[in-house]
Amino acid sequence: MRSDPRALFHHIAECLNDFNLAYLHVIEPRVKGSTVINDHPPIAAANLKPIFGGPVIAAGGFNAKDAEAIVGEGKVDLVAFGRHFIANPDLPRRLKEGVPLNPYDRDTFYYGGVTGYLDYPTSGELETTAVA
Repeated sequence: MRSDPRALFHHIAECLNDFNLAYLHVIEPRVKGSTVINDHPPIAAANLKPIFGGPVIAAGGFNAKDAEAIVGEGKVDLVAFGRHFIANPDLPRRLKEGVPLNPYDRDTFYYGGVTGYLDYPTSGELETTAVA
């Protein structure tokens, strides 16, 4: 039997409507382990929004422009940022003001130390360092 993820998730989204859930959070399929395997436009959440009866949140590889576009087009209700929030403690400010993002180091995620969680600078700290 051949796998058909689109049909499977379509069916699951329909069934989830029976549970009156607050939202459906969909992570776009683009990473396996710590390696990016598929860098395509987000489609999973957009495909499920017409099926699921509540708000749909998309996550996975978004930048500010793409997040605004997919929400503005009505394909999802919200966009979540995970890796970028880890690396940018002031992410909302950076997105709003167009401040460049700190690059994240996926190898330090979820390993139990402070490296990669508490050592990323805010944009204000970077400005202070640049002036000094």
